[in-house]
Amino acid sequence: MTKTGEAARPPIAADPDSLLDTFQLYRKPITVTAIVVAVVVGGAFLWQANTARRATQADKAFFDALNLVGQHSPKAADELAKVAKRYSGTAGGVQAALLQAQASFDAGKYDEGQKILDGISSPGVFAPGVESLKAAGYEGQQKFDKAAEHYLAAVAKAKLEGEKDYLNGEAARALAAAGKKAEAAKIWSELAAKFDSPMASEAKIRMGELTAAAAKP
Repeated sequence: MTKTGEAARPPIAADPDSLLDTFQLYRKPITVTAIVVAVVVGGAFLWQANTARRATQADKAFFDALNLVGQHSPKAADELAKVAKRYSGTAGGVQAALLQAQASFDAGKYDEGQKILDGISSPGVFAPGVESLKAAGYEGQQKFDKAAEHYLAAVAKAKLEGEKDYLNGEAARALAAAGKKAEAAKIWSELAAKFDSPMASEAKIRMGELTAAAAKP
């Protein structure tokens, strides 16, 4: 019976006389492997190049839209929406969505703004900003429980200690406004104990306020 596949390949015991003989003997599998590697590497390079080009285009489109915002152009909102949708997942696209949501909040369209923020699927380094803007939207609706929840989510996603401390302060304020004084006091107490925190001084003042309020009959 005729052997096929691996069984048909000459055994290593064939002992080729030279490296060239070895290459000739296994030329087909070596060539196939080389082609596969070339395709994978080439594909990765093209993907990176396309990603970088798209990010550059997104940045330009965002700044063009931002210029319209600065000019108070009636086209600004539509342009921001286009950039956010077309360049979703890029820095330019995320920033456009953030400005679009902020504009909705400023106009009192809180549900619309939250929907825009919920649509940001890959916020990247802007994740803390997305969460804190959601929190600000809920504050505008007097939903302080929800605001505190998103400020704390922003804390979890923030990288810098100073940023975390600031967002914790915002969360404490929202908790106090929601009537959760004990939870607010806990956060302020922790911040007050961090002597190198930019929020330490304010934290001590807020702790004093909460203590005085608790002492009132």
